[in-house]
Amino acid sequence: MKKHYLAVDLGASSGRTIVGTFEDGKLSLKEMNRFWNGPTEVRGTLYWDFVHLFRNIQEGIALAKKEFGDGLVCMGIDTWGVDFGLIDSDGRLACNPVNYRDSRTAGMFEKVFEKVPKAEVFQQTGIQFMELNTLYQLMSLSVEDSFQYRNAAKMLFSPDLLSYWLTGKMVAERTIASTSQFYNPVTKDWAYDLLEKLGIRTDLFAELVDPGTVIGDVDGLPVVAVGGHDTASAFAAVPVTEGEQSAFLSSGTWSLLGTELPEPVINDETLAANFTNEVGVCNTVRFLKNLSGLWILQELRRNWNTQECDYSWAAMEHMALEAKPFAFFIDPSDTIFLTPGDMPARIQDYCERTGQGRPETHAQILRAAYEGLALLYADTYESLETLSGRTLDTLRIVGGGCKDTLLDQMAANATGRKVVTGPTEATATGNLIMQMFAMGDIKSLAEGREVIRNSFADETNVFEPQNAAEWKNALKTWRAICRA
Repeated sequence: MKKHYLAVDLGASSGRTIVGTFEDGKLSLKEMNRFWNGPTEVRGTLYWDFVHLFRNIQEGIALAKKEFGDGLVCMGIDTWGVDFGLIDSDGRLACNPVNYRDSRTAGMFEKVFEKVPKAEVFQQTGIQFMELNTLYQLMSLSVEDSFQYRNAAKMLFSPDLLSYWLTGKMVAERTIASTSQFYNPVTKDWAYDLLEKLGIRTDLFAELVDPGTVIGDVDGLPVVAVGGHDTASAFAAVPVTEGEQSAFLSSGTWSLLGTELPEPVINDETLAANFTNEVGVCNTVRFLKNLSGLWILQELRRNWNTQECDYSWAAMEHMALEAKPFAFFIDPSDTIFLTPGDMPARIQDYCERTGQGRPETHAQILRAAYEGLALLYADTYESLETLSGRTLDTLRIVGGGCKDTLLDQMAANATGRKVVTGPTEATATGNLIMQMFAMGDIKSLAEGREVIRNSFADETNVFEPQNAAEWKNALKTWRAICRA
């Protein structure tokens, strides 16, 4: 008997609704609709357009119901991390959610660390320090005594807000809550002590629920809390076999490089390396580091396309491949590359500021961006093995970014590890697996990953390391320039 599940998968640049059909032990996907997502600047503030997202989600649900009728079993939503909406006492959204790239968190590290030392924040949360984290967003609202914040009744993370609009039920799904930097992965509850010391309201948070929990329904269709953070869903879809020692890379606008552990690693070494312990599905921990990903390439393309250089992704790969290797080195995780803007000029300025000269052609700029990402992966990979105490023989890359075969090959070259790619629709697939788990159609995460291996074998590609000596030397040069 065929069963159909609807995944709503919202990344930081696009959204989609996808129906997964489960039959004879295999999962097949069909896209219902795809739509733009991204920041819109209004008078100096970057907002998300949640009404636009909700309208497109409703359209996707309607299309799925029309095509699959009573065979549609349930649905679930995953999104990017850290962002949220404030709900007033009447249950209404108090203001449009602000994008994590907005400048309102500037200076909030200092405000937080004045009250609670950095080491104590990490001890209570185990989360990587990024000024975009929810903790610093709430701190900014508290410092400015925001009217909406002061009068809010609840705070709901992005997937929880959309689920609330569908079902009327307010919950905090655990994987998305763990991205906030005020969730404690050891106690498995909110870090109330930390919040109280910071003067941040502790009455805003909804009841925590695990992925695989049925929240409510929309017109009779059950809504399941899946791995609400898209990386949690993506990691769930990595088709590892039992006993396999692999690193995971979820490749999209962001690159999330890490591995799956049974318990968090919270110590001075992890703090110094700025790694993170986010919650995964089925009582796992995503031990990883958030890295800049395809964002830098997306911004390059956007900038050039406004100048009537209508580059395709394939054309950009080809240009980078043809340029001279290791001519310029950049660190894509540098804060200069974090926000929207003139990315080509920023790369040029970075190279000039670090004494390398100035890349002038588009091909040179692209080559620096590609190699910078691969060398950032290699640098992080070494730290991951050291901190986790594991030898990780394979790098498994999932998500839309794994379709970039040049970056896949460079990642293999830079890390010196075999790279295995796929599935490309990892977040949606992991979302679907947790729906199947909630409905009792699979009994474990391992069983879900077996379904994924059986279903998407044709998407698997393998890249073996090449030019090892050249890439080792390049990594030394990159560290000397970018970590000086």
